[in-house]
Amino acid sequence: MKKHSSFFKFFLGACLLGSGAACYDVDDFYTNPSVPETDDTVYFDYSTTQQVDLVIDYSDFNIHGPVLFRVYSENPIINENNYNEYVDERIEPILEAYTDERGIFDATVTLPAYAKVLHIVTGNFMIGLKRSLVEVVAGEARLKLAGEQPTKAAAPCATGPGESTCDVSAIPALSFNYKKDGTLGDRVYKDWFTPLGTWNSASGRPDYIADQQMLSPELRFSDELINGLYTTACKALNSGTTCKEEYRSAADLTISRDSEVSLAALGSMTCWNSSFGYYYYTASQQPESTEDLNVIMLFPNTQDGYRYTPILGSQYQGNIGMQRGDVIQLLYYPNIADGDVSTVSTVFPKGTRIGFVLKPNAWGSQGNAYCTKNGSNVMNKKMNIWSASTDGLSYCNQDLGSYKLANLTGEARTAKFSYISPNGTQYAIVSIEDACDDADYDDLLFALNPADVFTELPQVAEGKTTKRGVYAFEDRWPRQADYDMNDVMVECIQEQYFQSGNVKQQVFSLTTYQNVVADISGLALRLVTKAKPSSIVMKKKAPGEAEAVTTSYSFDGEAYYLTSDITATLGTTYIFEITYSSAQNLSKLATIQPFLYRDYEDGQRWEVHIPYESPTSHMDPRFFRDGDDASDTNAGRFYVNKGEYPFAFYLDNAKIDYFLDNILKHENEGKPIDRFFPEFGAWSTSRGKKNADWYLHPIR
Repeated sequence: MKKHSSFFKFFLGACLLGSGAACYDVDDFYTNPSVPETDDTVYFDYSTTQQVDLVIDYSDFNIHGPVLFRVYSENPIINENNYNEYVDERIEPILEAYTDERGIFDATVTLPAYAKVLHIVTGNFMIGLKRSLVEVVAGEARLKLAGEQPTKAAAPCATGPGESTCDVSAIPALSFNYKKDGTLGDRVYKDWFTPLGTWNSASGRPDYIADQQMLSPELRFSDELINGLYTTACKALNSGTTCKEEYRSAADLTISRDSEVSLAALGSMTCWNSSFGYYYYTASQQPESTEDLNVIMLFPNTQDGYRYTPILGSQYQGNIGMQRGDVIQLLYYPNIADGDVSTVSTVFPKGTRIGFVLKPNAWGSQGNAYCTKNGSNVMNKKMNIWSASTDGLSYCNQDLGSYKLANLTGEARTAKFSYISPNGTQYAIVSIEDACDDADYDDLLFALNPADVFTELPQVAEGKTTKRGVYAFEDRWPRQADYDMNDVMVECIQEQYFQSGNVKQQVFSLTTYQNVVADISGLALRLVTKAKPSSIVMKKKAPGEAEAVTTSYSFDGEAYYLTSDITATLGTTYIFEITYSSAQNLSKLATIQPFLYRDYEDGQRWEVHIPYESPTSHMDPRFFRDGDDASDTNAGRFYVNKGEYPFAFYLDNAKIDYFLDNILKHENEGKPIDRFFPEFGAWSTSRGKKNADWYLHPIR
């Protein structure tokens, strides 16, 4: 076979460059075995991906817009089906996406080849934290999640008729700690005020739920408004995962003009029977301690019956004290600081700040027939906490409970954000985290009227998802290499920005890494589009820089050329922002094909792509079938090796962190990859049938 003199002159010259260059005799570490050239052996594409026709259907649920779901290759839920279940966010999903407005997802997606059983998880507020197991069979995976109809109390409660009361002494957990022996301990808050009216002693349901027709129009919550509020809340909150800091850092609601105020209960996502109240103050009367708060009871029992698990489904005894859509008008008592609630107004003065406090399981810890099962013996000792909306005024007694997220500084335990209606008006939404076991802030959700009365709150952004992968290249193709797969490594992070369940923008960020090399290679990529973008913005971020700058990459009609010298620009991040005029289904999104290239003085072009990926038209075809290359260009099989190692591959759902302590270490240059990833060999020789997740299991 003809040799390419300029290629080998270049290679030899690079190896003779000074002591800084590292060139190894590959026989020191590796001899590429000879394998008979059959379709079954030679033509392995070294792919770590699979194409799956994925169908997910949540349409049985009363959703209010697209549903975020995440797909995992293992169970990410800690304490599953228990009251303190949450998602282990250290486990990254292999796919994140949204359904359409109906709650249905139907697209062909790319998943890691090792994912044969899918753990499909959603934390949508209208569904709750749900995990479903689905097997991939013949390239398909289908899930239809049946909706669970929430309990609705036909009578005030399931355990008895009860009677009207406003006696807070029956709910001592509102204001007192519990001791280790279950008896009352220190007072933490004042006794709560109850001027709004009475409630049922069995269920805790207030007798002062408003008839909306009796309210002024600006205090009413129409079905259209409720739908918009839920749509926004489902974007902002995801059960089991951490709520965004920007929502949690918002201050108490401040009234921008004299106004009446109403509150609508949107739901409770907890198995506990908690008590909920409001307080207010002005900037000059900022409360400094928990006993400075004058709390007015809103809902003695916030249980709405939607939270169900096999273990805790009956914990609330069927006593439902709040139903979704309940509206209460808040009242203003100007002399409440003096303990006087005889004077009352429906109008809150401009500048008033309204705060909220939730006492977890206060109703359920009464110790009577209407409490949470085992509440007086179990729950009350651990739940020595209060969740307030004002920084410094929550309370957590760490000595009388074990908490994952102990709140020793009393920071606010509420999230606050806004719903912007189609006509541009702003409505306030507040959600509360009831315990110190997670930070999803979906345990109690409510909204307030009127519109545009409360000072500006954070707006909820459209959804965003992230997918990662790593490309690895050998730069000696087509000759026998050391197959350390570290000559060039490119970490690719793809971010997708959603609009109504489809993708409005894709952002590809590619960052370069390598071990010691002698050859100079460039990096290019093909951008493969199915739907025409409205714009493509190119950026570059130099190593160590915080911000990327807009740039333009050379384009020859087939590929974008990012750099002609990877080594000289090592660590640079190359960015492509692809925007569509209308949001696209995942099946129609752009993909990228990074590759290495060199242009020689004699006009020859050398390229290395991942197996089976075709070169550009500039590639000199005489490189094929030389050395270890076993490409069949007529059959469209390019960059195939004769032995058990590839010249390049893409590792789906991998991070560059997986390789920093092994193949990217200087002292490991020249050593084949299976020295550090022992399952690679079985994967390669089985042609991908075994150990498909080999790159997740390095030698430690």
